[in-house]
Amino acid sequence: MNETGALAYWFDIARDVTAQWLDWYLHDHMPSRVGTVFVSGRCYEALEAGASHMVLFETASPEALFAPSYLGLLGQVSEEDRKRRAWYSNPVRVVCRVRTRSGRGTGSVLGVVRITSARASLNEIANCLAQHVVPVIAKARGIGAVWVLENDESLRARIDEARVTGHADGSADFALLIEAGQQRDVDDALNPLSEIRAWRDLELDDAVTTGAYRLLYTMNQSDQT
Repeated sequence: MNETGALAYWFDIARDVTAQWLDWYLHDHMPSRVGTVFVSGRCYEALEAGASHMVLFETASPEALFAPSYLGLLGQVSEEDRKRRAWYSNPVRVVCRVRTRSGRGTGSVLGVVRITSARASLNEIANCLAQHVVPVIAKARGIGAVWVLENDESLRARIDEARVTGHADGSADFALLIEAGQQRDVDDALNPLSEIRAWRDLELDDAVTTGAYRLLYTMNQSDQT
């Protein structure tokens, strides 16, 4: 299977502008992305997580993000867009290669395990996730799919060259995504994590943050007319 790409973005939106932001995102921003280089897009709000919202876009390949149609969008920022940027706080953006995927389901709840600035090497973490963590979680009850995003700094650097805003956004090294029907399914699937010796040996500790998000809406390339 060819390697696919993804863009994941976590951020906080103030309550007083959430409805306004969501309306703009659904009717303007997301349609301008899905159908250019992104084959799908999703928008989430937190059930129990550090950031109030998350968006997730997928591409047919990581290098698809370099398409002129997308880079052109990043370089065209109106005054209204600059004002909307002020709605966002604590942004974390990762430009990723999808390294591992087990299952085909899309859940109404997405569990997220994010790994940032760990002492273990990136190869050690990637191998542990693919060989030990994903197989265990994928077998848990109520889990439709489990997949691993690995941030690629070279991809982000090339995209940032075209961006007008967002260069100071935070980053992460990996995101483990768990597609589930209920938040309790995510919690149950993560319970065995501490029992996996290869995971414990990485001594990730403060490098890990977890969260659960509710799907607000999704948009696919096939929806475009």
